[in-house]
Amino acid sequence: MLTSLATILHELQQVESAKLSKENVTHAPTIGAMYEGLTRELLDRAIPASLDVRVVSGFVEGHDGQLGPQTDAMLVSGEGKPVPYTNDFVWPIQNVLAVFEVKKNLYGADLDDAFQKLRTINEMFDQYVQSAHPLFDITPAFNAFARLTGLYPKSPEHVAQLSEEWQTFYHLLVVEQTGPIRVILGYEGYVDEAGLRRGFADYLEQNSGTRGFGLGSHPNLIVCRNNSLLKMNGQPYISPLAEGRWVAVVSNNENPIRILLELIWTRLSNQFQQYIPMDDTLQLERLAPFFLARIVPVGQAIGWQLQHHELDKQELASIKSTQWAPREVDENEWAILHQVANKGELDVRDRYFREWAQEEKFDPDEAIAKLIADRLLAWVDEHHVRALTQGDLITAFMHSGQTIATGDDELAALWMMEQLGPRKKKPRE
Repeated sequence: MLTSLATILHELQQVESAKLSKENVTHAPTIGAMYEGLTRELLDRAIPASLDVRVVSGFVEGHDGQLGPQTDAMLVSGEGKPVPYTNDFVWPIQNVLAVFEVKKNLYGADLDDAFQKLRTINEMFDQYVQSAHPLFDITPAFNAFARLTGLYPKSPEHVAQLSEEWQTFYHLLVVEQTGPIRVILGYEGYVDEAGLRRGFADYLEQNSGTRGFGLGSHPNLIVCRNNSLLKMNGQPYISPLAEGRWVAVVSNNENPIRILLELIWTRLSNQFQQYIPMDDTLQLERLAPFFLARIVPVGQAIGWQLQHHELDKQELASIKSTQWAPREVDENEWAILHQVANKGELDVRDRYFREWAQEEKFDPDEAIAKLIADRLLAWVDEHHVRALTQGDLITAFMHSGQTIATGDDELAALWMMEQLGPRKKKPRE
């Protein structure tokens, strides 16, 4: 459903934006209003009708009653206050799900303007959390943390027992889950993926060392033409840590509406605890690494260090999208997963587990390490492992002789339908 809708909306966007570019209008605010109106129309069509959310423009109101900068579009729930004699609204920060800054031409100055406005919204949400201490269901952030690190703490209290580095990763992912999605949407501007990457890298370099440009302040998504920069914050996209580094930001040169819908629908699903069917294809988004992040000492504290992963046009062109497939497991790995699924957790020191591994002549620690590296399992503590996902762990024996395992039931269903689809009948002899 998601990919099909994204294709339709992208085609509509292309057609309508081409019409706007031919309009004989030179008044800058009116030009901006046309593109903002088109964006709100696209967003309206992207929201499931069953949910009590709407797309408006106006102002975000902080917990102290102060207003943020005027927003081009925001996805909201609950109730807001109309601005008299306008079509705008004032909406409380706690009910703002996403904020969009729309630019006809996205280059340095407009990029800075949009970045600063969205950073202000981010700061307003942080002030709200510090003041009101709201309660959130942070299960999605726990899942994201496990996918990033291979660790799945039992509770927030157990997070406090982790290293300062792990706590920093965790708290970033919580804020990314609970705060408004922040999107910069440029209809024209940087001409290709390489140009957008270079433009944003230069912008950050110009502001190097300036407070407010750390990873937490970055928008979730920056779109220019058909190219985008995406923060891998686990909602839903994320990449595992490798040698202490995290691919925190990636670029894409395909349909940016598909990525935008993934972000919005994931947030709506989390917010309203409602299942929204997403995947209708096994074709994964093509994601090119852009910024690598790691935690480093900063004076008496620690902070984010971003390393620009430079790729030229030829290198970017060589990166292709792939098809999703479940992990193939051997019989010993399957038995381990089966035990974890039955018990909830597995103590890797268990005497019977060790004796069984010795009888089967395999290294249990190596097997556990591989399952964690492939994010089928995660460490709960030093000695216990659990399934990475909270839902069911799916295993299946295929006609091909494969044994597969995954925690992604939606993609697994698509993959199995493809594998078990109509077969050619053998001709009768």
